[in-house]
Formats: sequence, structure tokens, C-alpha cells
Amino acid sequence: MITRSVQPSPPLAADGAALARVLHQAGVAKDSLIWVTGPAGLAALIWLGREGYRQASYAHANRIAAMGAADALLIPHACGPADLAEVLRDARCLREGGVLIAQIWTGPSSWPGDADSFIESLGFHVEAHVAEHGRTVCIARRVGRGDQRVAA
Repeated sequence: MITRSVQPSPPLAADGAALARVLHQAGVAKDSLIWVTGPAGLAALIWLGREGYRQASYAHANRIAAMGAADALLIPHACGPADLAEVLRDARCLREGGVLIAQIWTGPSSWPGDADSFIESLGFHVEAHVAEHGRTVCIARRVGRGDQRVAA
């Protein structure tokens, strides 16, 4: 018999030490322009402010695609493929080489294929996964595509 937990994984925003490790691993500096989004975004934003990340701002998921390009996008709660695709849309919210830090939902049948392939199809190169305390966080860089044009 196989049993699976239907409990959501704890948000990354609720664990300051884990958030610090992930930001360090991703190379996010305290002077980086950071968009934070999602239901756990405000908790992460408070932590970021306390830790000296002065250019971190909350961006509503419905508006983030229209915002300027940031150095980092932090999604500090478990999100599935539909949520991630909706937030990223054409990835203009991140500069080329910008880092996506997203806690990914690892529940049953949540990703079409594997999560890395899905994230890469959105215009990112997956660099690492951090799995601890019941959550999986993906660190990925936005890659430039020859067929995309950047507005001036």
C-alpha cells in the first residue's frame, strides 16, 4: 500500500535560514532587484527587508509579466505548472541571466513530464534543486532566445 501526503509543503517564506541558503546558492545579492510574488510573498518580503534586501518588492502574480525586468524572481510557496506558466508568461519580468527561485509542487501527477523540462520550456536553464524540510526549490536562470525580441 502506498500512501501519499495531501498536506502542502511548508512555504519557503516560513523558513528564514532556508531562504538565506537558497538566495546565497542562487547568487542573489542584497542590492539585487527582486520581485516576490504569491500567497507567501509578503512573509518573504518582510524577511528580505529585515535582512537588508532593500530592492525587494512584492509583485502581484497578475501584473508581474508587465513589470520591468528584475535580477531575481522569488516564488516562495509551492506552485504547480499552471501557476508557474501564468506568472512567467514570456519571462519578461526577469532580465536575461536573471534567476528564478521557485518552490515547486511535488504532489502526484502535478507536472507534464518532469519539472525541469517544463521550466526549461518557459525559457530557463535549471541550475539546481534544493530539497529539504518537505519542500523542493528550483533555481533556474533565464536564457536568451534568438527568436525573442526585447523591447527597448
